[in-house]
Amino acid sequence: MRKKTELVYAINALFAVCNPRDIAPEKIPQHLDTVHAIENMDFDDLQQALRFNAETVFAYSAEGCDFDSGCNYYGQELFPRRATRIYSYCVMEEKDVVLLNRVLELWLLDDFSFALVASIETDYEEGEYTTSYRVLRATDLDEIAQEMPLDYDDIAANLIELANSYNEIGVPTYEL
Repeated sequence: MRKKTELVYAINALFAVCNPRDIAPEKIPQHLDTVHAIENMDFDDLQQALRFNAETVFAYSAEGCDFDSGCNYYGQELFPRRATRIYSYCVMEEKDVVLLNRVLELWLLDDFSFALVASIETDYEEGEYTTSYRVLRATDLDEIAQEMPLDYDDIAANLIELANSYNEIGVPTYEL
């Protein structure tokens, strides 16, 4: 029960820093629907989904799917805990032979703290070989809000989708 309270507190703190000040009149109904959906979200499902989707985040990773010449390499861990990416913002994208992305990522760690990570990702031939280099930029929510544009509706939609995806797995039903 204590973990659920900590999760609710963390999500409320996040939404407090990304709460939109000025909303265009045509977007008010969508925003109100999002606020209503967050209020009715099942935080038990969200907590389980965060735990299920948590991963070890590496400062550097290189992954290849060609079994003859491919290899997977992972550098040191970026955080001492597992984390779930709950929002990403693409700063730059270039596509030629290699897709290059510069992305800001918001991660929710297992201890319900947040981390802002800057990432450079390359993708060769649609996933044949990918690399990513990540650097920790901030852990304080106020600093994160200054460095990254936090979109309330997008973050809420990601969290709702995460909670619903866990709920869709369903509980087994047995007939006697």
